[in-house]
Amino acid sequence: MNYKDINKDERIKLIVNHLVDKFGETSFKLKDHWDQDLNAIGLADNEDRYLIYISSYGENNFYVSLEKRNEESEVPYEPAGDFDNVDLEELEKIFVKHLRIKTTHAQ
Repeated sequence: MNYKDINKDERIKLIVNHLVDKFGETSFKLKDHWDQDLNAIGLADNEDRYLIYISSYGENNFYVSLEKRNEESEVPYEPAGDFDNVDLEELEKIFVKHLRIKTTHAQ
């Protein structure tokens, strides 16, 4: 998928492209369960074990919600933490930790 062509607001496009540029487009995948919400995006690890939901609001910060796969439930994911008023630096740290991104590919 071409990350530059996603149908989202500019801040969401910028954050996704920043993560692609820094960690590579094969490090994670789009998992957009919120296609009608132009201010939010879902990103998952390549095995769909972990999901991070990023929502832009205000002028500078983000809301981040984490989920992890639950094999023992009818609901595929369960909550794994929420973060409010997150700046770009903190969002990147949460993204790397939650999705288990290998930072050896970082530029």
